[in-house]
Amino acid sequence: MTGKGAPMPETSISCTPHSGMARTGWQRTALSAVLAAATLLTSGCAGWVRDNLTQAPTPWRRVQPTALPVTLPDSRDFPIVAARMRDTGAVYKSYIVVLGNPTVLPGENRLSIDVQTLPDSLFGALVQPPRVFPVPLYTMETLLATTKREFPGMTVKVADAARRNRYGDYDYVTTQDAENSCVLAWQLISDHKRMLPERIEAVRLEYRACGIGSNVRALLAPFDGLSLTLPETVLEAQDLGAM
Repeated sequence: MTGKGAPMPETSISCTPHSGMARTGWQRTALSAVLAAATLLTSGCAGWVRDNLTQAPTPWRRVQPTALPVTLPDSRDFPIVAARMRDTGAVYKSYIVVLGNPTVLPGENRLSIDVQTLPDSLFGALVQPPRVFPVPLYTMETLLATTKREFPGMTVKVADAARRNRYGDYDYVTTQDAENSCVLAWQLISDHKRMLPERIEAVRLEYRACGIGSNVRALLAPFDGLSLTLPETVLEAQDLGAM
């Protein structure tokens, strides 16, 4: 798409001296199409995207664990209790995996997943729903607000260093009281050239878990051991060293 004020691309055509009328008609048709498209994209398209229901999130619906784009290691304390998903346009698929919670603390242990696919057409690239997750995933301000909501009345500590699972580094926070510990971990996987399938632009993961005791590593074990099961092969971070 050319920018405002940029010259129209030149197109070579072959015609005879008697084809002036046909050439003029073709040029007028092409110019009208370009002007109509430009008008749509610069004036009405934004409003159309806002009002188009196909770009709005669908209602959450229950799915079976086998329909999830991820598998979790078996866990006695954090089994999969339920799963649900929704679509946002043709670009995003979002999932929430509800996990068991052995504590009496408020809140839901869960794994949240957003899968962002690449558009499969020029129109799809131009008309996309708003991003369903921010980049970066957290600022200190939004992290503080989230941890206050997730762990009310508890003191939260941001980990001094990132932790690593099979898809690379991720960040997390921890919190503890006299009987329980909790973690909130998040990760954005966006290396679609080397790690993700060709059609996948990014995968956002967020994991929240509270458990009895003070073993933070045990709380993070499901996140450390998860595997993405997208339609095509997903390379693990340790495999990239051989490329």
